[in-house]
Amino acid sequence: MGVNVVSLAVALAPGFLFLRYFKNLDAKRPEPPGSVRNVVLLGVAACIPAAIIELAMQAVLGKSVVEAQGHFLDAFLVAAFTEESLKLACVLLYLWRKPQFDEVMDGILYCAAASLGFAMLENVLYAGGNIETGLFRAFTAVPLHAFASGLMGYFVGRAKLAARGSVGWLLAGLAVAVGGHGLYDWAVFSRGTFGFGGEHIGLGLLLAFALVVVLGCAVWVASRDARRLDDALFGPASRPLPTAFGVASAAAPGMAYVGMPVFVLWTDGVSYPARLLGGQGSHFFCELGNGAQEWVPRERVMVALAPAF
Repeated sequence: MGVNVVSLAVALAPGFLFLRYFKNLDAKRPEPPGSVRNVVLLGVAACIPAAIIELAMQAVLGKSVVEAQGHFLDAFLVAAFTEESLKLACVLLYLWRKPQFDEVMDGILYCAAASLGFAMLENVLYAGGNIETGLFRAFTAVPLHAFASGLMGYFVGRAKLAARGSVGWLLAGLAVAVGGHGLYDWAVFSRGTFGFGGEHIGLGLLLAFALVVVLGCAVWVASRDARRLDDALFGPASRPLPTAFGVASAAAPGMAYVGMPVFVLWTDGVSYPARLLGGQGSHFFCELGNGAQEWVPRERVMVALAPAF
């Protein structure tokens, strides 16, 4: 039992560590923890349709086609395209229209979070009972997922803020992620030969690790550019959610603070009691009297003279 617990921890720990890394990259204007958590869980759930789709594609294409040229289609089409498309879908379906997704850096964080949810469950399935496998994948497969999707997230963030051409940005991001992920899988599946000559497992692993390093550097460069673009849009000041923030409501001059009692003018025309939990850009993050937490445009938030609830 002790070995199983340790191996499970080894399988899960890299995902949490890389999630912390990406959250640190976004520390200047952090995202609501609940949003990040939900995207991670959606990434976990995406493993199920990914397995079904990949098995179906392998059956339709046939073994000879899938394994041709060092498993080329297996790497790029069956695995990489399917998995990166589902991770992208998690972000687009859950977050695309939500006000907290308002920065390029947010795209990097959310795509990486979806990817790490996917990678953590995959790692448990592959390495949950084997410490050595878990340790190996901690330096290869898990960062590969995070960096390939994180790089895609840069393009998703650019698409979110683009006045036009957002589809082009999304397609470019998906292509980059599929290319990086597919090349990694191709190196591993073909054992470093890419279908040319005899297989050499050590060469395949070396090439895969080198690609992870390259993708990690690319994500670091992309995150720096994302923060530059976001600073140009929002200004250089930090806006951490859990502390007092100095963005005043249009109806309430002065300092707003976490826990401040307010009323929220909802879309049905009724004002509901709430309290402030944070703020970012042109929105406040409010907890309503029924416990629901919502992002609300600041012009619809009014100060309550007494505790709202």
